[in-house]
This record gives sequence, C-alpha cells and structure tokens, in this order.
Amino acid sequence: MLLGCLRDTNTYHFLLGLVKVALNAKEDSMESGMIRHGSLSEAVKKSELTDVAACALTPGPSPRWGEGEVHIRLNSLAPSGGEGSPPDGGPAEGPITRRSEFFHTFLVVMAVSSFLLFCRWVPNVYGQAQAFNASLSGTVFDHTGAAVPGAAVTLLNPDKGFSRNFNTSNDGRYGFTLVPAGTYTLKVESAGFRPYSQSGIVLAVGQSANQDITLEVGAVTEEVTVTAAVPILNTGDANVSSDVTQRQAVELPLNLRNVFGLVLLNSSVNNSQQNQALNPPGSQGTADQDIAFFNFGGGRFGTTAFLLDGHWDGAGDWDGTIYVPGVDELQEFKIQTNAFTAQYGWSMGNVVNAITKSGTNSFHGNAFEFLRNNNLDANYFFNNRAGIPNPQFKRNQFGFTAGGPLSIPKLYRQRDKTFIFGAYEGLRQQTPLTLVTTVPTSDFRSGNFSALLGPPTGTDALGRPILAGQIYNPFTTRKVTAGQLDPTTGLTATQSGFVRDPLVGNIIPEGLRDPVARNLLQYWPNPTGGGLVNNYTASGGAPVGVDKYTVRVDHVISNRSRMFARWSQERQFKQLAGELFGHGNVGGPGTVAPDNRWDIAGNYNLTLSPTFVMSVNLGYNRWVEGRKPQGVPFNPSSLGMPSFLDSNPGAFPSIQIDGTSSLGSGGLNATPREARTYAVDFTKIRGAHTMNIGFMGVRLYLNTFNSPQAGFHFPVSMTQGPDPTAASPNTGYGFASFLLGTGDNGGQNGVTLNANGAFQKGFYGWYFQDDWKATRKLTLNLGIRYDFQTAPTDRFDRYSWFDYTDPNPISKDIGFSVPGHLVYTGGGNRRGIYQPQYNNFAPRLGLTYLLKEKLLMRAGFGMFYIPAMEFGDYQGLSLAGFTQTTPYVGTVDGITPANLLSNPFPGGLILPPSKSAGALTNVGQFTNAVENFRPTPYVEQWSLGFQYELTPNNSFDVTYVGNHGVKLLFTFLEKNQLPPNLLALGNQLLDAVPNPFFGHITSSGCGLDQPTVPRGQLLRPFPEFCSVQNPQAPAAFSNYNSVQFTFNHRWSQGMQFLASFTISKYLDNAEGFEAWTSFQGAQIRDFYNTAAEKSLNPNDIPKSLVLSYIYELPFGRGKRYGNRMNSAANAILGGWQVSGVSAFKDGFPLGITAASNNTGSLGGFQRPNLSGDPHVSNPTIDRWFNIDAFTQPAAYTFGNVPRYMSNLRAAGLNSWDLAIQRWWNWQERIKIQFRAEMFNAFNHPNFYAPNTTFGDPGFGQVTGALPPRDIQFGLKIHW
Repeated sequence: MLLGCLRDTNTYHFLLGLVKVALNAKEDSMESGMIRHGSLSEAVKKSELTDVAACALTPGPSPRWGEGEVHIRLNSLAPSGGEGSPPDGGPAEGPITRRSEFFHTFLVVMAVSSFLLFCRWVPNVYGQAQAFNASLSGTVFDHTGAAVPGAAVTLLNPDKGFSRNFNTSNDGRYGFTLVPAGTYTLKVESAGFRPYSQSGIVLAVGQSANQDITLEVGAVTEEVTVTAAVPILNTGDANVSSDVTQRQAVELPLNLRNVFGLVLLNSSVNNSQQNQALNPPGSQGTADQDIAFFNFGGGRFGTTAFLLDGHWDGAGDWDGTIYVPGVDELQEFKIQTNAFTAQYGWSMGNVVNAITKSGTNSFHGNAFEFLRNNNLDANYFFNNRAGIPNPQFKRNQFGFTAGGPLSIPKLYRQRDKTFIFGAYEGLRQQTPLTLVTTVPTSDFRSGNFSALLGPPTGTDALGRPILAGQIYNPFTTRKVTAGQLDPTTGLTATQSGFVRDPLVGNIIPEGLRDPVARNLLQYWPNPTGGGLVNNYTASGGAPVGVDKYTVRVDHVISNRSRMFARWSQERQFKQLAGELFGHGNVGGPGTVAPDNRWDIAGNYNLTLSPTFVMSVNLGYNRWVEGRKPQGVPFNPSSLGMPSFLDSNPGAFPSIQIDGTSSLGSGGLNATPREARTYAVDFTKIRGAHTMNIGFMGVRLYLNTFNSPQAGFHFPVSMTQGPDPTAASPNTGYGFASFLLGTGDNGGQNGVTLNANGAFQKGFYGWYFQDDWKATRKLTLNLGIRYDFQTAPTDRFDRYSWFDYTDPNPISKDIGFSVPGHLVYTGGGNRRGIYQPQYNNFAPRLGLTYLLKEKLLMRAGFGMFYIPAMEFGDYQGLSLAGFTQTTPYVGTVDGITPANLLSNPFPGGLILPPSKSAGALTNVGQFTNAVENFRPTPYVEQWSLGFQYELTPNNSFDVTYVGNHGVKLLFTFLEKNQLPPNLLALGNQLLDAVPNPFFGHITSSGCGLDQPTVPRGQLLRPFPEFCSVQNPQAPAAFSNYNSVQFTFNHRWSQGMQFLASFTISKYLDNAEGFEAWTSFQGAQIRDFYNTAAEKSLNPNDIPKSLVLSYIYELPFGRGKRYGNRMNSAANAILGGWQVSGVSAFKDGFPLGITAASNNTGSLGGFQRPNLSGDPHVSNPTIDRWFNIDAFTQPAAYTFGNVPRYMSNLRAAGLNSWDLAIQRWWNWQERIKIQFRAEMFNAFNHPNFYAPNTTFGDPGFGQVTGALPPRDIQFGLKIHW
C-alpha cells in the first residue's frame, strides 16, 4: 500500500531518511546559553522500511503518567526497554533518555500513520498545504460553457526553474498545490482548440487562487495570449486577510526599514503600546521587537503567529519576533486576522506569514543607503516647550542584495537548477533620548517640604487642622479612641481611629533622616527648570549598531522535486538608556544590550504525481539577548548598606519613589532562546474536493542568567495622614518617605537570588482540511485541527506547583490545619509545572458564495487554541527553593514602619534551600502558586462579509468580524486576598494578636516570624503565606466586534491604493501578559470578583482609518503624457513617483489607578471614586481631564472607577508618512532611484496618554509625544 503511494525512488529514500532523522534526533539540553547534544541512536537500516509499512499502535504496559493513556510503540524501530512518559519535556539532566526517544518515535508514528491513511482513504485529493506556498485551481471550459476533460495544463516560472503539468479531470478541473509565491504563466492545450497562454499570474503567499479558462475552437498554431492577473475576488477561502506585496514593502515610506511595521496597513491592527506605531524611531533600537505588541483584531499579546518561510519566528517567553527579514530580502507577506483554514494554529486566528526572496536564472541585485540626521528633523514638542534644541541624531542604513544562478567556473554550472540569493544590511545610529522627569529640589534634599503646604482641608481625630501637602511622621502612628485623652499630645480624641503627627513646618528633622538616603542624594542631578514636577530635562544619545546577513540556496532536483535552505544572522549592539543623569553616574539609567540572532530554514517539496504533493519544512532560530547596566559592579556598602550586599547582588540598588525619578538601572542578565520547527504536509486532488493533511511541531527552549539587585519602593502612603488607613489624598510625599527610609512591601522590593533556568516546552498540531468546490458559485472550507502544548519543564526539575487543598506540614506544629503547599516536579511527580489539557480539537468552517458575477459572500467560524507564552512568568519565582527572595519588609501592617533603608535585611539574606524544605518551601514568604491543572486558552472567531469587484483591479469589501476569548491568561490571580466581607472589620484587621506561627517560621516577609501579627494576616485563606499568586491564570475572557471596510486597487496603470477602515469595540476583564508593557496597567480591585472588572480593553480603538498609496506620475517617456518628450525634458519631468501611508485613529481608553491603597495589604488594588464629570471643555497637556472629579475612597473599600473608562481617552493619532522617488535608467540594466521620505510629514503633535495615577503630583498631565517630522534620504541602485 505504501509503495503504491510512493511512485518514484526519490520519495522512497526521502521518507526513509525522514524516519532516520526523526529517530536519531535527541532533545538537546541547554545550559548557560550553550547547547549540549546527546549521542545519536543507531540508524535505521534500509531493510526495515517494510516495518514502517507495518507500523502499529499496540497496547503496552500500564503507564505511570496518567490513567487511560496508551503506550505507543513502533514495531522494530522503538528503543528496547523502558516505559512510556508524557510528552512534556526531556530528561532531568545528562544525556537524552528513552523518554525523548519515545516522544520522537511517537511523532514519527503520527506522521507516517497520517501519510498511510491519506494514501488509503484519500487516493485523489488536493489541498493548499503549507501556508507559505500558494495554490492555483480552476476549470477549463469550451465556448459553450461545457467542461473540457483531458486538457494539458502547465504552470511555469522559467526564472526559477518551476514547471508542473496537470491533465484536467472529467469535469474539466485542474489544480496546482504547494506552489511557491511568485509570478507565473499558465498554458492550456487540447485537441481541436487554440492553445491558451496567460502570463502575469501573481500568486501571493498563502493564496488559494481560482482561474477559469475558456478555450476557443481553432488550430493548434493559433495561440491565444493573455496578460492578466487572477480574478480579484477571493473565492478560495473565507480567511480575512490582506497582502503586503514586495512593491509595497520596497516603495512605501518605512522608518527603520522594518517590514513587519507594514502590518499596520490593516486598520484592525493596533499597537498595545500607546504610540500606536513602531517605537519612536529607534529610540531604543527595539523596532524589531515592537511588532510583538501589535493587537490584531481583538487579539492579545503573544497570540499572533509569526511565520517566516513556513517556520515559527517567535520567542517562547513573550513571543518577540526573533528575526525580521530586510526590506530587500523579503518577497512578500500576508496579514491574516481571521484564518479559518485548519493549517493555522497556535494563535487567536492572527497570522503574519512571510517569505524571503530566492535567486533566479538571471543575475539581479541592488545596493542602497538611507540617511537621517537631526538637521533634517523637526524638534520634539516637549523640547521646544522647554527651550531645548533638537538633540544630535544620525542614522545610516546601508546594504546590498544579489541573486542569480549558482555557477562555479569549471566545477558547477546549472543555470536552471540551482539559484542563490544573498543579502546584507547594516545600521549605524546615534539615537536621540529626551528625559523629562522630576528630581528633588535643594529644599527637598534638605528635608524642607514647606513648599507643599496649602490651606486647611479639615481636621483630624484630635481636632488639629489638616493642611494640604502636609507631611506626616510615620513613626508616630497610633490609635486613639473617641472621648479619651491622647497621651502623646494631651488632646482629647473626637473620633476613633489612627492618627499621625504632622511634621512641624513640613520639615524633617536631621535626626529622622535615614543615613543611606542621605548618601544616595548625590546620584540625582539638580533641577534644570523651576517647579516641583517635571523639573529636570536632559537629552542625549544612545548608539545602536546592527549587521544582518542572509544566504539562500534553491535547488531544482528534478521536475518533480525541489528544495531550499536559508541561513540568516543578525548581530546588534544597543544602548538602551543614555547617561542622562550625567557621565559616570552609576545611579543613572545607562544600560547596554548585546543581541545576537540566527534563523535557519529548509524546505523539501516533492511532486509524487500531478495530483499528489508532499512538503517537509524545518526551521531553527536562536536569540541570545544580554543586558549590562552601568551600575554593575557596585558595592552597596559604600552607601552604608550591609556589606553582604556587595557580593549579592553587587549592583547599584533600585530606588523607586512615588512622584520622583528612580535610581538604578537593573542587574546583569543573559537570555538565550531557541525555537525548532518541523512540519510535513501531504496534498492531492480529486474532482471538486481540495484536501490536505499535515503536522507541525515547535520546540521552544529558554535559558536564563540573572544577577540580583536590591530593590526598594517608597510610597506616598508612608507619609500620608492624619489617619493612614483613610489618608487625605493631598497629603504625604514619596520623596519624604524616602528621606525617612520608610518603604513598603511587595513589588520588586528585596533581593532575589536567581537560579539560572533551563526551560523547554512544545507546541504540536495535526490538521485535516477539505476545500470543496460544491458548485461553480459555492466553495466550502471544512477543517479540523488538534493542538497540544506541553507544560513547561525545567531540566533540573526545579519547578513546583501549588496544592490548594492539602494541609501544609506546619499544621502539625501550630495545632490546627492550614491548607496549601508547594509540590516539586520530578522525583516521582510529573515533570511539567502543570497538567496540560489534551482534548484541544478545533473545528473550522468557511464558505464563499458568488451571489452575482461580481458579488461574493464570505463567512467563517473557527476555534483556535492559544499558545501560552509562559516562560516569562515561570522562569523566576516559580523555581521556589532555588530562586529565593529576601523581602524588604518596610512595614508589617501597611502603616507602621518596620525595617528602614539603612538596615533593610536585619536577618541577612535568605539562601535558597533547594528542595530540602519540601512542602514547607516559601512558608512565611511570598510565593507563586501555579495550579495543578491548566486548561488551554481558546478563542471562537466568526465573520460574515461581502466582496464586490468594481473593475478587474478594484474591489470593495465589508466584513463583520467577531471573536470571544475563553480561559485567557490573566497576569496573575492573588489567591491569598482577604475575603471582601472581612474588610468590614476595618482597623481591627491591623490589631496585633498572638502569632501561632512564631518560633516555627524563622524568616518572613510579612511579620510571621514575630511574636505578634496583624489580625488580618490570620484571616487570609492561606495564613502561613504572605501572598499566594497564581501567574498566568486562565481566568480572563474577551469579546471583540468590528465592521471592517476595505477598498483595494491592486497595481495597475502605475498605481496601487489600499484604504482600510475599522469600527470596533473590544471588551475584556483583565489584561494578559502585555500588562507589563502597558502605559497604564489598571490593577484588579477584587480577585474574588474578576467578572466585575469587565470594561474596555486598553487597546480598544473605536475607529481606525489607514490609507496607503503608490503612484507613478504619468509624465515622461512611456507614460500617458510626454511619451515622446526629448531626453532633457524626460530627465526633469519623467520617472517620478509618490507614495505614502496616512493613519487616523481614536485614542486609547484611560485607566485611573491610585497612588495609595487604603485597603491595606489585605485586599485587592484600590481605585479612586468618580464623584463628578471627568471631562474638561478644552483639554490641554497640563490638564487633560478634570482631576477634581476623582476622590479617595474610604478605607477598606475598592473605589468605583471602572478598570478602563469608556468616556475618557488619550489623544488619537493623525499621521502622514510620505515619500517622493525619482528613477533614472543608466545603460540597459541599471536603474538608479533617489528618494526622500517624511514621517509625520505635517509635524502633527501626537501626544501620549496623560498620567493616570490618582494622588501622583503629575496626575492628569501629558509629558510625552510621538516623534515630530522626520526626513530621510535614500539612494538605491538596481541591476
């Protein structure tokens, strides 16, 4: 049966080699950024091929890793001995064991079995298979409309040595599958008819094109020649997509020449960062990564599949794009915001599918350079406002490409067989950096805060006036009772509660000032302007250097098989932050970041018969990212801190202060990442059915090295008053809290000794797709997909999950039961950090129906299982016992100071105990608490649209697109929040009560090692822990609805135009992994009621319009006007072209947060109350909204402001990017282009969102904007 499917020896030996490679492949280990390869297993003998045909799934011994599982073996090929293990990672350490051999054998079984079933049950089937190729199908008719069977159809691309034949079926149908994207000629011949030839057929990546042909009766010598593209109506599938052609990539203005930035030509795509475009051009040299933050039609961060030449191009920890091809290296790409065909998986239906160029049988190439500098650019808005000149800036981008037939004199010359293409691109840039921030004034440095004092706003519990701006002494915090005498002041209390004493004159006495805080003052620069807020402005530059190389070789093995291989590398050096606090200031923000990437791709395509094609795709990419701040090495003891911090961490401490610029720029780190892709697809054709079956697997690896840094946070709340549990919002000051040395708990406070991680996980997907041309008008796309993702594993089994119900062992010591404890992976337990979900079946349905000759209806529905980019959260605190945090306990009860900055860790640093603590790990501390079972997040997508052909090159689309996200990943869920009903106890929650854990917990971040503890701590669900956070919890949901309008004029008559307009509404109840990059980041009020957090998503853009256009002016020789003008006139008037991108978008909704949290550390996160109209009639950058409409809620309440406000938004986007190009022909084959490009050509100020932190001094103010007008010049030579 198998040999019946394999009709040539090439296929026979190829499949044999595929089995060998798969069985010999071992799970490589990664340690400290290096790959360690296991030994190879014995190769499969050729004589064993018959055993492949006899492969079987046979029951084995009862497995130890799950009931009802089946042990799978491949007869004669499985390694002898050993039991099965789950496909959730490799061995703990050392060489590769039978587990990984088993799993790879399992994959071979699935691939080969799928092939056998396909041969047996689908003997004549066709499909479009690998998504980075295209397909072309249609029907051949005679002049009466009858089908022409047996016609010889040939598809040609002589430049690339491509030729494929097909004889039409009895109903006249033909089909070509797995066709590389490009420009083709279609020829048809049949006895009694004139030969037909159609050139100029452009097949785009992932396109399912249809081209019907009508033959004319006549002699075979009378050929009918047509030059025409395929019909503009997309009758092949229901996917909602748009193409970015090579012409658009090359000719549209593109800052930093990042081709993936052109995904924004689709108006349903928005940036989850507030600038709504690529980062301010090269401000941090991160434009290659900014695309990871794009939101595709209701998608979420990390849920867009970026495919490059058919393989995965995303990092496993946060889905950052690993390799972005150069503009002249790219052939084209497709943006799919609703991909209903089953070959697409591991996304929210959002796919960016890119392919690179290949060589041809003639030599072509180009060389280019682009120049930008500050002399060409307008000044930044806030620079002008502060009287600062435009900072120095210079950028050069240069490179070349060359491609053609591979020819080695006297050794190799196969002009139509082997083609090579190479590219190099370099960037050298000095980036402007402008910092506008708040630094302490000379009075503030000396402890004098009298400038903050204002009029009285009320009286405290002792009858004393409350002055606006008053600084309160946190060391005087105490309780008073109504009607009783306060012994400290001798005053009688008029009400019960807490009080603090105001500092006389708002001046901190010298004796109260912390000595370490005093020593840190030298690292803040002096103000450059007046006022208390945003009084320091500095500008500078940060160098960025990039070198990018690519070599691709394509080889035509025969007229039935071809292959290609590509190697790409990118090397970067970036300075992430300049020395904006002064040269050599180790407390400032200066940081450098080396960055290296590799991307390798290979594909083998075999035509087994005209109706049966196979494709195998392999990919490998690696990204090694590093970071070195200028504050490393540094001895914190020189500041007066304990000397043990000199070696751990040995870095300048991170000092975070509410309302004041921070100090410190992080610690050393290095992060190697890898992704390995392997895929196989089989396709065939039979009549009206188009089908394919395939598999794609992606293995992701991540190593981490992080040096520690001591971190401290100083909030406003430590100097607010007079009642710290219900503080007046206009009292206190963060810098005053710092001078006193009184910080708070949580966040990045403390020192974390990191274990260097070696993590891995995998995505695997099988699919079957049937595209059925039911009638000439109706096409059905029917598919099913099965996806599976393994749980992350650590090579040394240092992961742990949380058992929420089993009693903690400390229960025996304290005499009563408290639930919850960590459970380590390995050692008899499973190796994955959670139990994954196995029943991930995803149906897909699409249809297209030709209502009239030029009117098409398209509809679709699909389920998509979403990749969980979990490494980012699971690489640190999840290694409990190996990664150990010594928390800085600034306060035990949230109001009374505990450990001061000068002695932050009185018990020294807690060393990681390894697994020795067992179930007692992290007791008394903050802990991550991954749940035992993790359902796979998924989204349901649907669309209904209409496409109308206005002319052969013009179409208009209107499409309703919706989706519903289920079990989406939450940033984190705090499982140890005090039940909300207990907040009614108010200040009783802070009462000190006997601590049952005293003597059993010896070190704690929340006072559990003290004789007494706040009552509220003992009322938590897990009182033995300070915090129990479930990271990336699948507890969020989303709803997205939109109507999308598109007008498309594809290239013809010297013009291309695309107009994309989207009206949408996007709702959810929590951000996902993108929250760490959010410019607002609204926190959850009540983790017991996350459904109440439903609001607009922070990326909701109600209206978005994007126009893109390329127009060759109709003047000069060969044009409409001046076709016969003389050379001199043509040199002036001919060869001009204009192009541009214009974008107009509404602003993001604003999320108002609070600087202080009057629910204490026992509840969720507090937001203010909305007590008035937040709008102002004329918003300005100094008062974007009515800040007086927000008030501080009562103590132990959550506030009523929604997570994001539907009626309060940031400024929108109004941007025009324009380019003017001029072409000259020199000799016969050389063309020269000069171009000038302007970004934000009309210099429209596009402001960032205002400060949305209630209680912060800059609340309601706008302090940043997108770049002003930038101009760059370019010169390109083509040959």
